[in-house]
Amino acid sequence: MNKISRAVLGAALLAVSGLAAASTGVVDAMGNSLIGGNAFDTGVFLNVGESFSVTANASDLWDNSWNDPAYLSNANGHAFQMGTIDGLTDAIGSLVGQVGNGPLFNVGTYFPGVAGSQGELKLFYFDSDAYNNTGSVRVAVSAVPEPENLALMGLALGAFALTRRRKA
Repeated sequence: MNKISRAVLGAALLAVSGLAAASTGVVDAMGNSLIGGNAFDTGVFLNVGESFSVTANASDLWDNSWNDPAYLSNANGHAFQMGTIDGLTDAIGSLVGQVGNGPLFNVGTYFPGVAGSQGELKLFYFDSDAYNNTGSVRVAVSAVPEPENLALMGLALGAFALTRRRKA
């Protein structure tokens, strides 16, 4: 294999290995309400044990009361208003997530964690009805590449090293 082929192979492997899943978007309090809305599909698919993080802009506000200032909150929700939905007890107005058909979990303004189930990461406004919700929060999602990708990165670096060594 000549040095150009090794360099091209190395570049291709490095590009593929570095593909960490990432997504940004806007989670809407009404449209993405847990009850009465639809999930915000992040487009990030996770395997069990894969690390990921979600960050919501802490200055973005939403509410569950047609703009009553007492109910405005960021993605951490209302500390004074708790609820239990589908087995999760959390602050109303918080950002929650679900991987595939796994259990709901609190996200809030920042969540670093490991996927406990397999599937697409979905996000919701934690509330028992959608009709009086207003506002939205901007989110960023990222997932750490799986071990297979790290192995590909090692092969890529090895191909580059061979190209470099033969050149010298």
